[in-house]
Amino acid sequence: MELIGNGLAKGSHMYFYTPSQNAKKLLYYPIAIGNFYCKSDYIVERERYDSILLIYVLQGSMTLEQNAVYTAGENEILLVDCYKPHKYFTNDHAHTLWVHFDAGNSRQWLNLFASRKIKCGHNISDCILKIIDDVKSGNSEYEISSKLYSLLCKISDMQSGSQNEKFGLTAAAKEYIQSNFNKTITVEDIAKSVNLSASYFSRLFKNTTNLSPYDYLLSVRLEKAKELLHKTDYPISQIAYQTGFNSDANFIYFFKKHTGTSPLKFRKIKF
Repeated sequence: MELIGNGLAKGSHMYFYTPSQNAKKLLYYPIAIGNFYCKSDYIVERERYDSILLIYVLQGSMTLEQNAVYTAGENEILLVDCYKPHKYFTNDHAHTLWVHFDAGNSRQWLNLFASRKIKCGHNISDCILKIIDDVKSGNSEYEISSKLYSLLCKISDMQSGSQNEKFGLTAAAKEYIQSNFNKTITVEDIAKSVNLSASYFSRLFKNTTNLSPYDYLLSVRLEKAKELLHKTDYPISQIAYQTGFNSDANFIYFFKKHTGTSPLKFRKIKF
């Protein structure tokens, strides 16, 4: 059916779907699905609507407020846990394809996805449009379930690829640090080695390792220092120089701060 009002422009359509009891037990099924042209005053705020909502943005932007704020632009998806209070809206305009769906394990998909906002490709819109056609035509619930499950798998695969790329960049940065820890290097130097800006690289590295680039560099230097303390008789000043610390005092300060003992006392510990 066509909808106008609540910030929706002409051409907006929504379709409800009533699954059988068999579908509720065994299949993935939509509850409502639509193609919306949203104006700047479009907003939805609910306490709950038992389902998971997938919003794909073709044009414009859509913002979700649920525990945090996520804004999706063109070719991005928002995932909403509608079992909990939620709010989404556009401050400009948006053309979206969306589907409220459910299944026995539907909420587990939210745990699988690392973010409530996911970058996708144009083929996602084709998947949703085919499900809309099936719902309109009254096609088999097995066919609808298959397409809905395929849609979720495509999104998961895209996110996995994106995550793998991020981990690949982090691994390359770690390799650069391992090879250059004994030199005077900065976060900017590390970011440049993987062709990223320092600010974006720092966020990416922290998200994938739970350490800032500087803290990781410091941990590598300290681990190398521990090795040298036990494997060699080098004086503290030489170890400080070989592990990238700019002075004996600096080395001793950080070593004691992170190990709870001085380098000389650590050297005497038997393993």
